[in-house]
Amino acid sequence: MTAPSEQITVKCPFCRRRYSDWHRASINLTLDPELDDPAYLEEAASATCPACGYKVELGCLIVRGNVWTVR
Repeated sequence: MTAPSEQITVKCPFCRRRYSDWHRASINLTLDPELDDPAYLEEAASATCPACGYKVELGCLIVRGNVWTVR
């Protein structure tokens, strides 16, 4: 099952600014093959600070067939 996207608050580890972004904890590409786009997967598993541009990896569980991987 693909987790729904959720709004999150991120504190940038570089400049300490807080900002809003979104995250998906898991994406099942077997059930939702339309989400199998590298740009989308990158966006779902990371957040970029609008102030300084620092990118935070949030982590995302990706399932392809019967293989579960962590992004």
